Amino acid sequence: MTGPYLLIVAVIVALVIAFIITMLVLNISAKNMVSINTLLVENQNALMEQNRIQNDEFRRRINELEEQLKKHIEDEVTLLREETRQQREQIELTANMCDEELLEWINQKMDETRIYTDTNLTLKTMANALGLTQRRLGALFKNNEKYNSLGDYLNERRLLLACRLLREKPNWTIEAIGAEAGFGSRRTFQMEMKRRLGITPLQYRQGMESAVSEDVPSQEKSD
Repeated sequence: MTGPYLLIVAVIVALVIAFIITMLVLNISAKNMVSINTLLVENQNALMEQNRIQNDEFRRRINELEEQLKKHIEDEVTLLREETRQQREQIELTANMCDEELLEWINQKMDETRIYTDTNLTLKTMANALGLTQRRLGALFKNNEKYNSLGDYLNERRLLLACRLLREKPNWTIEAIGAEAGFGSRRTFQMEMKRRLGITPLQYRQGMESAVSEDVPSQEKSD
């Protein structure tokens, strides 16, 4: 009876040990599952908080853009109203001017703005810039005895500026001066100057250089 008894005891002990080990494993697994669940919940909360922060930042940025757009529109409306007011004042100011007075006023505006240097300047854009109606501006040059057309007037203004640049900018090329004055090409610049003054831009510059040389007093050699 001793042998079988010991075998039974050994089996029971083994089962008890196996049960204890199983319970320990299950306990450890349960703790690990709790830790994993806790970590998942913490990560989910962190993501939710990050999304909330991003959404708040996005809404803040949208509000800023809306405010900037609103201010920009308000500024544009204010500027448009001011330009409209100025144009009305100019129209009223020039309405009672005779052609000679109006042309003198336009010359002053040309000196201030130099819009004639724009090679694409048209009757419409010039009228808008001066605050005049196209009809009034067109009639002014149509009935003018000095100028055949608006283009004739603009080329005169361009030529006056070009001559001044030829005097003041000796290092500039003829092409650069013509472009700065508003002529579309060197050929146009040369033809216009030849027609009005009888000389080319280069001849004008050379004449100016000769005049300057003649004005410089000669120095006598010292003993």
